[in-house]
Amino acid sequence: MAVLVTGAEGMLGRRLVEEAARRGHRVIGLDRPGFELGRPEEAAAQIAAARPALVIHGAALTDVDGCEAQAALALAINGEASGAVAEAARRAGARCYYVSTDYVFDGLKTTPYLEDDRPHPASAYGRSKLLGETRVLAAGGSVIRLSWSFGPDGRNFVATIVGLLQQGRALTVVADQVGSPTYTRDAAAAILDLAAAGGEGVFHCCNAGETSWYGFARAIAAGIGRDPAQVSPCTTAEYPRPAPRPANSRLGGERLAALRGRSLPAWEDALARYLKEQAWLAN
Repeated sequence: MAVLVTGAEGMLGRRLVEEAARRGHRVIGLDRPGFELGRPEEAAAQIAAARPALVIHGAALTDVDGCEAQAALALAINGEASGAVAEAARRAGARCYYVSTDYVFDGLKTTPYLEDDRPHPASAYGRSKLLGETRVLAAGGSVIRLSWSFGPDGRNFVATIVGLLQQGRALTVVADQVGSPTYTRDAAAAILDLAAAGGEGVFHCCNAGETSWYGFARAIAAGIGRDPAQVSPCTTAEYPRPAPRPANSRLGGERLAALRGRSLPAWEDALARYLKEQAWLAN
């Protein structure tokens, strides 16, 4: 099967390309500078020319604070252009899966968000991704929401914390935001399982369990053999950012688990595998 991945050079995109190839698919990877969502007509033409059976659309503006300053651009790239990608996939006879985010929710719910919960984003980034979801679903595509992603080949929380801890820095990390970390290797396998099963609609994809950013950082410290006491807690109010972050980013992944026959592994297991892969894991 021909699988087309947009954002193929990104943290998730590389794992999708790798996993699809491992499964014997013919993979077409598209990314900047040759694939520009700022020129949606050209991007759609590239998809049509590739004649894929499956499109996984991961390309996006992902700088949450940057989107706050460039809201119109975020809506155009993450929103309208994603609709053009999904429509091009539909015309090519391909199924389309759009990679979205926990930021489509405002974080006010006290339990994990389910796929049928009504989105209510609090940031420009979240609004742009929700527009993308709306456009993709209208074109017959499906949506896969991830949260707190980490893995090789990209900037992420785990790599940042490891680097700071290795410098001997004392860290202060937000403790009143909770979520479900997602290892990109596990997510890529789950997304391709979902596509193979013909899943349609909205799905949540994250590793099992939950933690706070503070708890995550302490687990990272312990994993690399550093004293977790290097990490101290703070509140969101004590660490202001241009874009608001959801206090609750937990995603319930039962719908995906039911389709696959299993949940993604626990985030602690995923973290240990990532640390080992990067040669950071303490002996």
